[in-house]
Amino acid sequence: MSMIGFALALLLAGCAGLQSPDPASPYYAYSAGWVAQLNRPLTIPAGAATVRLQYGHVVPRNGVQEQDPYCVVELDTVSDAPQILQPGRFEVWRVTRSISPIAAAVKSPLVRVLHVDNDDPRDTSFLYYITAFRLRDPAQPNLRGMTCAWNQMAPGNLPLMRHLTLGEIRGALGGWITLIPPRATL
Repeated sequence: MSMIGFALALLLAGCAGLQSPDPASPYYAYSAGWVAQLNRPLTIPAGAATVRLQYGHVVPRNGVQEQDPYCVVELDTVSDAPQILQPGRFEVWRVTRSISPIAAAVKSPLVRVLHVDNDDPRDTSFLYYITAFRLRDPAQPNLRGMTCAWNQMAPGNLPLMRHLTLGEIRGALGGWITLIPPRATL
């Protein structure tokens, strides 16, 4: 095997190792067959297609403490009237993870010019580690999914740099939504 082939094999092996069978891991590999159960009606406010859950409570859009885990339940459409998502079991048909950096204008242009490295990650104001659950319920076709995240650039989170664990996601959802694995136990 050539040196390039060996390096490529190591690189691919490293990527494959990011999934874990341990539900306590931030890299837990969600298998097929998960269900998200909404335990009581969830109202999406007029003029919105989303509602946020954090610490087991519904929180306003501007009330999310982004340094802590939170989840956003999403519908496909915005309505002039409140929309009510009815209790039920939703098929989790896909789970993806991503990282989204957002640079806010927190520094003046002069300070940016004086920086030695304008691509310095410290210029990033928000760095969201996102776990997205795509949900399906034939009885409620307007349901899109649920996205759970937290801001890694918040004070205290910077050394963590990881996705949310299943336990952290469940903590954000509280009694509103129960994530049920394909088997009765994990």
